[in-house]
Parts: sequence; C-alpha cells; structure tokens
Amino acid sequence: MYKKYLISKIKSVMGKADILIVEDDIITATVIKKYLEKNNYSVVDIIENGETAVAVAKAKRPDLILMDIFLKDSIDGIEVAQRIKKSVDIPIIYLTADSSTSTIERAKITEPFGYLVKPVDSAVLITNIELTLQKQISYSRKILDALKKANDELENRVKERTDELFNTNIELKKEMEQRILIEDELRKADKLATIGKMSAILAHEIRNPLNSIRINADILIDTVNFTENQKKRVKLIQKEVERLNNLVKDVLLFSRQGDLMQADFVFKIFIEGLYSQLRGVLEEKNISFESECPEIKVRGDVEKLKQVFLNILLNAVDAIYENGKIKIMAVLNADHNMLIIDVIDNGSGVPFPDKLFEPFHTTKNLGTGLGLSISQNILKNHKGALYLLRSKPTETVFRIELPYNQTTQ
Repeated sequence: MYKKYLISKIKSVMGKADILIVEDDIITATVIKKYLEKNNYSVVDIIENGETAVAVAKAKRPDLILMDIFLKDSIDGIEVAQRIKKSVDIPIIYLTADSSTSTIERAKITEPFGYLVKPVDSAVLITNIELTLQKQISYSRKILDALKKANDELENRVKERTDELFNTNIELKKEMEQRILIEDELRKADKLATIGKMSAILAHEIRNPLNSIRINADILIDTVNFTENQKKRVKLIQKEVERLNNLVKDVLLFSRQGDLMQADFVFKIFIEGLYSQLRGVLEEKNISFESECPEIKVRGDVEKLKQVFLNILLNAVDAIYENGKIKIMAVLNADHNMLIIDVIDNGSGVPFPDKLFEPFHTTKNLGTGLGLSISQNILKNHKGALYLLRSKPTETVFRIELPYNQTTQ
C-alpha cells in the first residue's frame, strides 16, 4: 500500500501538484490560491482553523501544505504540523509574519521545507514550492528504490528457500521410497525364512514317503494285471505324486538359491536353443516365434537363466489360445552395461499384475505359484531384474535386465 502511495505521489507532483493552504486571513489565502492556480498548481482547500486543517490533511493528503503559524481561535500552525506529521508525511512550508528566534526554533522541530516571512514575494514562493516538490520526488524515489531492493532480496530469499524446500521434499520422497523398498525386502526376507524352515520339513517328511509311493505305483502298474479303469487310477496316483514332488522341488529351489555356475555364452545362440526346446509346444498351438538379439556374449549361470526364460515363455504359451505370436527383442544399454530383453506375447494378459511375483500366487490349476518368484530371485543374483513392463489383452511384455561385460563381446 505504501509503495502505491509513493508512486501516486510522484505521478501527482510530476503533473499538477495538490496544495493545501492553512491561513486565517482569507484575503491573503485567496491571492495565494489564484497565483498558485496561475502556475498550474491545484489548491485542494483553504482552511482557517487548525483542528480542521489536521483532519483535512489526513483525509485529502495533499502534496504540500502552505502553513500560517498564527491562527486565530485555534492551535497554531506549528502544533498543526506536529499533529499531521504523526499520521502522514506531507512537506510543509511556513508562511508567517513572525520571524522571532523562539518561533523559528519551535518550527525547526517539525522539519519544515521552508520558512517564508510575510509579505512573501511570489517568485520566492514558487521557487520554494518547486524545490520542495523536487525534494519530495527525490526522497520518494529513494524510498521506492530501497523498497524495490528489499523486495528483490526478499523474492530471492523466498525463491532460494522454495528451491531448498523443493529439493528437501524430493530427498524426503526418495528416502520414503527407499524405506518402503527396504521394508518390502525385509518382509520378503521374513517370508523366505519361513519358507526355508518349511522346505526342510517338506524335504524330510514328504519327499521320502512320496518317493516310496511313486516306486510302489510303478511296480504295481508294471507287474499287476489291472483293468483299464484300475490302470487309470494308478496313473492318477503317479501324476499326483509327480505334482507334489514338483511343489517340494520348487519350494526348495525358491528358499535355497545356490551359488551361480557362471560362464560366458552367446545370447543369440542361447535363445535359439530355447526355441528348439519349445518348438513342439509352439507348433501344437500354432504359435509363431520371432527373436531379434544382438551378437553378444553374456556371463551367467546358463541353466538357471534357461529356467527363467522357459518359465516366462511357457506362461506366454499358456496365455495364448491358438494362432498367437511370441517375440523376444534384446537391445544393448551401453551406458549401464545392460542387455534389455523384452518377451512379448499377444495372449490374454496378466489377470492380477500386483500379485504377480508373490510366492504361491497362481492362476493355474496345477501351478505352484513360485515360478516367477524363483525367476526374479535368479535375476537378482545375476545383478539383473525381472518385471512386468505392461499387460493388456493382446499384448503382455515381460522385461529382463541382464548385465553384460563389454570386454567379452
């Protein structure tokens, strides 16, 4: 508000300045008024009473006050000036017949811009007015410059503080995300510890009896002359025993990831080998297979990586009814020494993507729900990653990130 007031004052003074005359001699006041208007000044009012002058000055806020010191039946002009200066900063020029030392000393306290003794020469009056108004312009401009400088400094400090808060917010967000990841890893570790204990019990309490059941079922079906219906029942026993054996094997594999048997291998040849292994399954459902892979050597545990890719590819086969398509695209990310592999199928999509990598979560009737969890752990042990990039009906993309050594190309 004060800044707007200063700007308005500067504009007013540079144009037609508003002057308030406080004078109890109406004839003298009228003469001064006419002379001021002749010189392009605007007289806002002529006031004879000191109390009224204080009120008018506060209300109209003129650019300059011409003040008579002696006012009949009123407080004098010096007291008027003191009261005005407590509320508003308006320059004052005294016009008085009193040139005594005591009066001048009293007037100095109000810091007037001029002290003219009546009768006042008109040219001297105008000169004093011009000098006073010019001083006000200079003073107001200095204040504006100081306000602008202070405002700029404040804006800079606010910007700096805002940037600091923004950066702090980003750091806090990263820290929270990291904490959530750590907590998630701890929960997974607890789950793995539980599964590890379960696996030991399963291996001892279930695997041996299952093996005995399987052996005896094999002996029975080879030696006893069963009817066809009886043979079907024995084969059902064999099938269920095999399913339970696979469950135990998957649990043990999930909970006991052994050391990697790493070796260098050509990735393109590795994918071609997988295609050969799956050709029969693909042809049975009339699924086409494409691969675009660079000629690059990768270091890793071939058997475990084969397990990862077979798991993803067989899931893709299961998601395709028939006449589908599976494509493997691999590109190099030289900045991070990563081989980025996308396995794309046009099947029905993933029904519950949020639970996809949770242990024992499966949508298959005969699945253990550990295949993708095992695959993800294998990739982590290779310092790589496995995740679902996107999924919708007719397009599902699993992404595998696998580090490679540029010196082995």
